[in-house]
Amino acid sequence: MAEQRVVVTAMLKDKAAEVVKHLSESHWNPSCIVTMKKFQDICRGQEEASVILRYLSGCRTAQYLSVNKKDCVEGVKVSLSAGALSSITNLDYDVLHLIWTTEKLQQQLDVTDRRYELLKKSALASLQSGNKKLALSYAREMKLVTQSREKCSSLLNRVEEVLDVIADAESTKKVAEAMQIGARAIKENKISVEDVDLCLRDIQDSIDSHKEVEKILEQTPSYVDIEDEDIEEEFTKLELAVGKEAQVPTPEKTINTEGRTASEAADFISDAFSNLKLSNHPAEKPGITQAVSDGDKITKKLEMEAV
Repeated sequence: MAEQRVVVTAMLKDKAAEVVKHLSESHWNPSCIVTMKKFQDICRGQEEASVILRYLSGCRTAQYLSVNKKDCVEGVKVSLSAGALSSITNLDYDVLHLIWTTEKLQQQLDVTDRRYELLKKSALASLQSGNKKLALSYAREMKLVTQSREKCSSLLNRVEEVLDVIADAESTKKVAEAMQIGARAIKENKISVEDVDLCLRDIQDSIDSHKEVEKILEQTPSYVDIEDEDIEEEFTKLELAVGKEAQVPTPEKTINTEGRTASEAADFISDAFSNLKLSNHPAEKPGITQAVSDGDKITKKLEMEAV
């Protein structure tokens, strides 16, 4: 018999609302495009994603996308506002392919990082066993992996920049529409020119701050060729790491040093009290004994004056 499943409509609505809310937290546009893999991860399963996509498509708030280039790329466009989803354009397919590319590049970066850590552990183990030739070979591979990661990271940054440009273009369109609405509101509510000028200044300050952040993020490291000096530098770092691991603390020596320090402090206090001399002269105020240290070598008794 064919396997049968029952879908409770109320639970499906709640689950679909949770998915839309999750996407809204990471996207600020009225709609967003995600790959099918990410959509399935958010829905916590392939079957759950299929049911939720059918429900959202029936509500006209989501639509399935597919791009056939070198690889078949699947995705979903979801409306994050209360209104219906806008029509699909060629730009949406391009955005889907770019997002899929960023996910692939990020996966490659993760694999590169894991490989670098494995090579580092192997190099440290070779140094500890005394096989410096093998450790030097691992250091050379680590340098290659580092350069490969830099190239992949640079490509990822370029793709993300293109996505940012597209998002900025959409934002500009929305801003233009908002300005038209604002102009009508100003006329209807008779808002003064000074208030409008103050608001525009605040917006310009925010734009300038955003541009400064973008300039900092656009800076990427330059590439260098593999040279013996770079490999020797990497090899030196590994030797220093091995040297730090080989250092073992000597607690007995520390205890002896602390004991000697305490003994010296006790001797110093004893000498200070032995050189402390008390005078038998009456104090300036009644009830108080005045203690002084002078060159007199005779120790006198402390006299207490009664009040």
